[in-house]
Amino acid sequence: MTDINKFLSDMQKSLKHDRQNNGGKSDYNRVKNDLRRLFERNVAMVGELADSVYEYWENEYIYRSADIKAEPSEENQNRLVAYLAFLENSDEFQELISDADWNEFGRLVNFEAEDLDVDVLQDLMKILVSKGAY
Repeated sequence: MTDINKFLSDMQKSLKHDRQNNGGKSDYNRVKNDLRRLFERNVAMVGELADSVYEYWENEYIYRSADIKAEPSEENQNRLVAYLAFLENSDEFQELISDADWNEFGRLVNFEAEDLDVDVLQDLMKILVSKGAY
C-alpha cells in the first residue's frame, strides 16, 4: 500500500470510528482536528505548506458544503488525497485537482517557498509549471 492509499485508509478509519461512537452520525466538527493532524503528519516535509493546503481544502470544499456534518464527502476525501499526492510529488489522483486549485497551490508554494527544502520546492514548482499554475 502506498503512503497515499494508507492516508486514505487512515482517514476513512477515523471517520468510521467517529460515526460508530456517535450513533452512526458523522460531524466534521468532531473529526476536523484529527484529519488535519493526519494530513500534516503525512506531509511533514513541506512544513507549514501542509497546513495552508489543508486550510484551503477546508475553506473551499468543506465549509461551503450545504451539509457540513456530512463532510468530508467521498469526493472531498479523494480531493484531499489528491492534494497530499501533489505535496508528495506523486501524480496519483491529479485529475481531481481543478485549475483553480493549481493556481492556489502556486500562490501557497510561493508564499511558503523560503521555508521549503530546495529539492522539495523544485519538485513542487515543476509540477505547478506543468499544470499551468505559473
